[in-house]
Amino acid sequence: MTDQTPGDELDEEARRAAFRAELRLTPEDGGGRIVGRVSKKFMWTAIAVLAVLGLGGQAVEHYFGNIGLPTSSGPTTTFTTPTTLRVHTTTTVASVAAADTAYIGLKPIGTATASAFTLTDQRSKPYGTTQARGRVTLVTFYNKNCNDICPVVGAELRDLLGDLGATAAKINVIIVNTDPFSFGASAQPLALTTPGLAGHANVHFVTGTVANLNAVWRAYGIQIKVGASASEVSHNSLIYFLGPDSSIAAYATPFARVNTLGQFSLPAADIARFAKGLEFETISLNP
Repeated sequence: MTDQTPGDELDEEARRAAFRAELRLTPEDGGGRIVGRVSKKFMWTAIAVLAVLGLGGQAVEHYFGNIGLPTSSGPTTTFTTPTTLRVHTTTTVASVAAADTAYIGLKPIGTATASAFTLTDQRSKPYGTTQARGRVTLVTFYNKNCNDICPVVGAELRDLLGDLGATAAKINVIIVNTDPFSFGASAQPLALTTPGLAGHANVHFVTGTVANLNAVWRAYGIQIKVGASASEVSHNSLIYFLGPDSSIAAYATPFARVNTLGQFSLPAADIARFAKGLEFETISLNP
């Protein structure tokens, strides 16, 4: 069995060819489709190679570019300071929890119901919010090949599972692929092996057709932006907290530093602190 199926990947020449075709975007069901002089191969393989994918949904913020995409016209390092969360407390433990949840930019949502989805995980099994129902679940988004904020968010999730200890077995983590050019199923995606998440049975890296992925991106407020070159892809970064009843309790906003090569990083101490903030919110949702 191969990790990828034919047509699931576009090589660099194919990507350039797709963008050389004069693409334009037209509305369709609130999203869009590609029209113009594009071959059927690219029409179906890259159905959502749009100027912007995943429009709509929840809050959109904290954009992170892939390799080759500058994040600003100034310095090449981006670091977003999380918004302070106002929590009134008198106990030391609660004060620490409030500080750490503020650090992750936690935004309570309330009683919103998570949009249901089922994609394909690294075990070639159907998995999504439907299968995760009944457990506290974290849902986040990054690239299959781990060339975006993946090394940072993946490390934070790894530390979270370590911090939870035995409790980690009671939660699920769903990572949704954000790469519109590399979406084939893989048993050992870099998205899991690079940050050290491959050994966790309750961590699911899910992918699917670009059309199906785009529906999830839209529902959860994830914008995928494709630049002039096919290698220039950016997206915002969010981590959602779902309760056992699939309600969305809150979301966090990851951040990172990026160097001139487009590589994302964060000091180990900051990763550990972010993981601690994730832990406090996760524990609060456990029945």
